[in-house]
Amino acid sequence: MHNKIIKYSKNNIELLKESLVNGEVIAVPTDTVYGLVANAYNEKAVNKIFQIKSRPKKLPLIIFVASLADAKKIGYFSKREELIAKAFWPGDLTLVVKKKNKKIFYGHNLLATVGIRIPKHKALLTLLKEINIPLASTSANVHGGKIQKNIDKLEILGKKNLSYALTSMHKIEGNESTIVSLANDKVKIIRKGRIGKKIIEKLLKHPQKH
Repeated sequence: MHNKIIKYSKNNIELLKESLVNGEVIAVPTDTVYGLVANAYNEKAVNKIFQIKSRPKKLPLIIFVASLADAKKIGYFSKREELIAKAFWPGDLTLVVKKKNKKIFYGHNLLATVGIRIPKHKALLTLLKEINIPLASTSANVHGGKIQKNIDKLEILGKKNLSYALTSMHKIEGNESTIVSLANDKVKIIRKGRIGKKIIEKLLKHPQKH
């Protein structure tokens, strides 16, 4: 089982890049919890994440990108949404925006919105910049199970559709990201995290003070 675990290095980042391009699923450390990632342009690869987690397709995955420019290729950003992105990315906030790119896969194909985030984790950001494609992601646990920040406690390590699990010395906080939507121009927290509604509303009200 543990022969899937590889340490963060330049060579191993290249190995993981090739694996993702080839449609494989890997486990990676993020700034919040351990996650599963797959090439968001590869429907079969993304479906493997749902199989590994036993996760219903009606629950969409989050998309990881390396930059705001990359995020804008996937979703439409209003001025207020862009303000939030610039203030909290990279970081533990997922922003739900109207979907632009219909070629990415992260759940049900009829979804009109997409959750996007730039994670603040050196190893993962390095991988995102090297691969230069969006990655569909979710926490690396069986659906409904306990989220983990310790690679040795990942129950999914034994799953056949999981190719590798990356370990690094970079910090994992151990809390899931805040998921926020500005639908109808109102701040709606879909999942609570470290960044609360009041912090976001304060930013939108007084952007020059941030």
